Parts: sequence; structure tokens; C-alpha cells
Amino acid sequence: MRLSEINPGRVLVIAPHADDEVLGAGGLMAAAAESGWEVRVLYATISGCRSAHRGDHPGVETRVDEVHRALAALGGAGHDALFTGEEKHLRLDTVPQHEMIGWLEREANAFRPSLVAIPCRGHYNQDHRALADACIAAFRPAPDGRKHFVPIVLAYGHSAAGWGGRDFEFAPSVFLDITAVIDRKLEALACYESQLIPAPHPRSLEGVRSNAASWGAYAGSAYAEPYECLRWVLTHGAPAPHPHGEADGDPGPA
Repeated sequence: MRLSEINPGRVLVIAPHADDEVLGAGGLMAAAAESGWEVRVLYATISGCRSAHRGDHPGVETRVDEVHRALAALGGAGHDALFTGEEKHLRLDTVPQHEMIGWLEREANAFRPSLVAIPCRGHYNQDHRALADACIAAFRPAPDGRKHFVPIVLAYGHSAAGWGGRDFEFAPSVFLDITAVIDRKLEALACYESQLIPAPHPRSLEGVRSNAASWGAYAGSAYAEPYECLRWVLTHGAPAPHPHGEADGDPGPA
């Protein structure tokens, strides 16, 4: 199946932190942009923080600039953030779930995506787990109405999934061939200069390329991004009319 077969072409990527969108779904974003899709990213936090590996402390302005450059490298995308600053960085588990759920629902109702990519629930980082749980509630299945129904919900993995046990399980069943856009994914990741770590760390350019090549072997391609399929609703025939009288292809507010 090709991205061009999904209509309307709108993808929403949910990221706990700035750079997670590239690590998990940068290939999807680049491929969608090339296919003429509208692409939007929601960051739970865009923040400066002290690096546990590098020892430096980039500021918020640096991180915001990295976001703009990374999204431009992927072909352009709109974005918004729930928190900008260090107050909630690595503290999303302290944010009331209803606050994150309400934010996600409002954004989805405005953008009306066909496909949403969320962080997987089996992550070792508490911010990822907290946001994943909010996504599961915000994008819960229900007939399209006042709350937008998203027919395709995928969960992306993480770059350091090397834990055993069911609590950290990532079991992808959908693979996107990103061979044509792997260089754009890496170009976007290189924009996050404050977050890169030298090889062999999994958050290095070499590590991300190697990881994509490994998943590509499973998908029969040179490079691939893996996703858990949380929901994929297939339809037949003409799309149902929108309950409020809007045309199905109407992009709605940005």
C-alpha cells in the first residue's frame, strides 16, 4: 500500500521531546511531505536541558531553532508544543493526564489527521510512557462526530529498546520503506546538534542509519521505519459525509 492511497493526506506526529519525531517517524514525515501531505508535529515539551552524556546545557532558544531547522529539512511541517521551557522536561508523568488528553483532542479536532504516529508504550522513559497513555485515551475509537476519529494509529519505537521483558516490548507489524528519504531523515537529525551523541550510541547518525538498515532487512528494503499497528480501519466505496456537513477533503484550520 502506498501513502498516496490514503485520503485525505494528513499525518500528525506526537513527540514527547524535540528530536523524538525524527528518531521515530522522520522517514514517515519526509515521505508524506514528498507525497503532498500536510504534516504536523505536537511536542509535549521543547526544552533546554543538561545532557547526561555530553555534559553541556543547551538553552530553550537553541532547542527551538533546532526544531525549525529539522522540520524544514523534512519538507516543512506545522508544529505546536504543550510546554516550552524546562519546567516539565522529564516530568510529564507529573502532568495530569486530562490536561494532555484535552490538548491532543483539541489539536486532532482542528487538524483532522488521517494517520497519527504516537510513541510506543514500552519505553523506558517516563515522559514517553505518560504521553503514550494520553494518546491512547485521546485517540480512542469512536464514530466520527464532534470528536475526530483517526482511522490509522501507529506507534513508533525508540532508539534504545534493548531491554528484555514484556514491560519494554516493542512489536512492530508495519514497516515503511524509507530508502528514498533516509538521507533527509539523517539531515533532520543532524539539525539536533545538542542531542547527537557519537557512535556507537543509538542516538548517533551512524546508529540511526544502522537501525534503519536492520529494520529494512525485515521489510525487504534497504532502510525502513518500524511501527506497531494500534488501529487501521479499512473502508470501501465513497467516504461517509462529515457529520457537520464539511467536505471530507476540507483541511480545516491549521
